[in-house]
Amino acid sequence: MLQRGIRQWSPGDLSTKWIEVCIGVGVVFLVSHDDRLVGSVTVVWDDPLIWGEQSESVGYIHMLMVDRAFAGHGIGRVILQSAEDSIAAAGHPRARLDCVADNQLLRGYYERAGYRFVGTKTFPDLEWDGETALYEKQLFAQRAP
Repeated sequence: MLQRGIRQWSPGDLSTKWIEVCIGVGVVFLVSHDDRLVGSVTVVWDDPLIWGEQSESVGYIHMLMVDRAFAGHGIGRVILQSAEDSIAAAGHPRARLDCVADNQLLRGYYERAGYRFVGTKTFPDLEWDGETALYEKQLFAQRAP
């Protein structure tokens, strides 16, 4: 991504230990083809760092990745749909995700997938100084209590 001018993640941003914890608790889903890792996505039920404390029933999608050798074949969209299906199956009516605000390619990708831009967030207390674009998608109508 850095070679293509996309500032989403940089080497070292995500520790191997943190990724191992996510895999260990079962929130990372892997996609393989012929024993080769093709892509992955992480689905969690809260995201206080990005979205703050929420009382709503929502699923959060993170780290959607596709091996560049498999790019352009719709695999990312299939993985994203699978994450949305997982969220809906768990009874959560909405999916949320985020990306670096100046990543216009990724923002367009999420908007074409039905996500609605709902705002931005900055993190003045973190070393990373970028602005984050927040997106949300309604998966099904929320039932009245």
